[in-house]
Amino acid sequence: RTLVLRRTRTVNMHAVAANASVRPACRAARPRLSSRGAFGRAVRVPAHFARSASARVLETRAVFAAVVEPATKVTFPDTYSTHDNTAVMKCLGAGVRQKKIAIINVKVYAVAMYADAVQCASALEGGSSLLDGKFHKALLVQLVRNVDGKTFWEALDEALVPRIREIATNMATAEDAQGNFMATVAEAAEVAEERAMEAMDELRDLFGGANLKKDSRVLINWKPGNDSDKTVTGFEGKLEIGVVGADATVELTSMELARALFDVYLGDAPVSPDAKAAFEAGAAKLS
Repeated sequence: RTLVLRRTRTVNMHAVAANASVRPACRAARPRLSSRGAFGRAVRVPAHFARSASARVLETRAVFAAVVEPATKVTFPDTYSTHDNTAVMKCLGAGVRQKKIAIINVKVYAVAMYADAVQCASALEGGSSLLDGKFHKALLVQLVRNVDGKTFWEALDEALVPRIREIATNMATAEDAQGNFMATVAEAAEVAEERAMEAMDELRDLFGGANLKKDSRVLINWKPGNDSDKTVTGFEGKLEIGVVGADATVELTSMELARALFDVYLGDAPVSPDAKAAFEAGAAKLS
């Protein structure tokens, strides 16, 4: 909702938040600047994702709508503006990632999916899926228990490597309209797999040294670019991954890795079926 003030352009959010139903952890803060990567180079972290105990004074337009993940009660902002102010990302829904330890399912993190609402609705109307559609999309992960960076990386590596290899195999064995094997495509698939695995090394370095703990947030931002017949997605693009509020971040161009990463949550065997169902339900409401 929009607050209209006659004599001033800003409002102290402490007074407003007292009557709001949003959990304190999600009150908006002034954007933080990090030193490099997706959240660096004079790029602002979305205000909704930055945290600070200091007083907050924001512009008069404030968003109080929120999406609550039911199993963990983690609250995600309903929308946020991209750091270059080119789009408003809409939360499609949220779910929980659980890991079975012995015979007990342990909640590890909550995850929300965001998308450029206009682009997403257009892609879905054209027959694309949330995974394959060419639109700006992002995943926001919030830990609900202490997980060190090395453990987080190992779980990610376990999920991504087989998906990358499957993507490369499917690319390499593609046939032309007459059913003939295409050597050039097979060579391109090998190059794509190597590029994806090199990008994995950057992720390992990122999370291996990350100071993750309960309530840490990881933002995975996938923005498509020009069309291309050399990638599994059919377009080029940029994949930004970083720990919110920290300097550590990486910027990657492997669309095979990007697809594998989003396949973890949107593919045929998602790590959280409930999250995928929530994302799809939210996307259906866009049209």
